[in-house]
Amino acid sequence: MASAPTVSVITISFNDLDGLKRTVESVRSQRYRGQIEHIIIDGGSGDAVVEYLSGCEPGFAYWQSQPDKGRYDAMNQGIAHASGDLLWFMHSTDCFSDPDAVASVIEAISGQGSVRDVWGYGKNNLVGPDGSVLFPRPYGYMPFKIRKFLLGATVAHQATFFGAALVEKLGGYDLDFGLEADQLFIYRAAMLRAPVTIDRVVCDFDMTGPGSTQPIREHYRTLRRMWDMYGYYPLGGRRRSWAYLRVKEYAIRADLAAFNAVKALRGKLANRRRAGATSTQSETSVVQAG
Repeated sequence: MASAPTVSVITISFNDLDGLKRTVESVRSQRYRGQIEHIIIDGGSGDAVVEYLSGCEPGFAYWQSQPDKGRYDAMNQGIAHASGDLLWFMHSTDCFSDPDAVASVIEAISGQGSVRDVWGYGKNNLVGPDGSVLFPRPYGYMPFKIRKFLLGATVAHQATFFGAALVEKLGGYDLDFGLEADQLFIYRAAMLRAPVTIDRVVCDFDMTGPGSTQPIREHYRTLRRMWDMYGYYPLGGRRRSWAYLRVKEYAIRADLAAFNAVKALRGKLANRRRAGATSTQSETSVVQAG
């Protein structure tokens, strides 16, 4: 019987000790019969993080806490220290969805050729800072379509895994691309081979991260850069593709504005109801006292 593939889980962190603890716990809870090597690249968060990581030994394949050049430099450093067959980036605060997440992915890709050559993704829960699930339906569109991806349907990197040989071909993350270099990395992987998609939730994705809170216009600006870099326009031509994306951006911004307006109105109404209830209680107390 062949040995189970080794999975390298790479976690980057900076000034997020509580989130780092949650991520480490989720990695250590995995019921995978093979080896999971956990690599921590912390950006120099201070003595508390160093004390925590030191206290967790043994348990990490490698860890460091020192300044880096940003999230993608840290991810590339994690790659350099990984020796597994499959690489999975699970950053601080993000967590595996359940103890069988890794095992389920390995089982799903076992018939897809060498684990070291594949890549793919599963679904993810979108969660708030307290870990509560924000939406009833998990995120992750399937099947993967390059056109849909290039028109704005992102793939969560926390739900994505990459074979070590494929990562070597890709050569790491582009440090000059900006916040969405993870999406560029996924696009480049998709140009080499189609992903394995797994119709199962595999991670909890913290929605308070920088990639989730950036303005929508920045996301679409990144997509247009990606198109121009590779000369691939999802609607056949640059002008037509750009025009479509502008219309889509304005529509989403209008929807968000309407959503926020309704949310604010509901908040005002709730405050008025609470104020009215408090006033009634005060009047009742005065009457009873009299």
